[in-house]
Amino acid sequence: MRIAFSGTGNSGKSTLVKSVLYTWKTYTTPKKTYRDLIKEEELTHSSNTTLDTQDKILNFMIDQVQGSTLSDQIVYDRCPLDNIAYSLWCHDKGYEGFTKSFLTKQIKLMRESMRSLDIIFLCRFDSSQQVVDDGVRDTDINFIKEIDNIFYSLFRSHTQDPEGDIFFPKGDSPLFLELPNNPQSRIDLLAEYIAPDNSIIL
Repeated sequence: MRIAFSGTGNSGKSTLVKSVLYTWKTYTTPKKTYRDLIKEEELTHSSNTTLDTQDKILNFMIDQVQGSTLSDQIVYDRCPLDNIAYSLWCHDKGYEGFTKSFLTKQIKLMRESMRSLDIIFLCRFDSSQQVVDDGVRDTDINFIKEIDNIFYSLFRSHTQDPEGDIFFPKGDSPLFLELPNNPQSRIDLLAEYIAPDNSIIL
């Protein structure tokens, strides 16, 4: 099964990846992540992102998920949907170049890559938790909350009208589920969906 954790910065995605790898021993995660790409190419990102950064990160994430197969047992820290959330934020803020045509092109590419995922778990920001600076993520609380709201809007849009959702392919979409904020509750919920043979329990 191919699983992705999506959500704003400081929402516990990396911690969850580690928890899955510890709890379900047959799972793996890619050795290289978008964070490595950002560091290697010294890309400006998050609230300072650019068209070039968004294109490079999207292509990197798409290549990763589309390189998997149905039999893989893999977990991702973010997926192409995450990239779109940040591009949407830039469009809302009027960033130069983040036009409707740019977004349309990115969404089209991202949507097709969703066929290569089985389930996406949405991690929400918990304002009671301390924001941790990992040297890559943006630590501005307002920015984190604004991105969190975009992710939740994407989630609500999909759950309320999955057939009309432009962000997911019709008839071949991953499950999209919201996780609680409590760490143990998150693991408990994951256990309800990941069977002993690593298939999805519906």
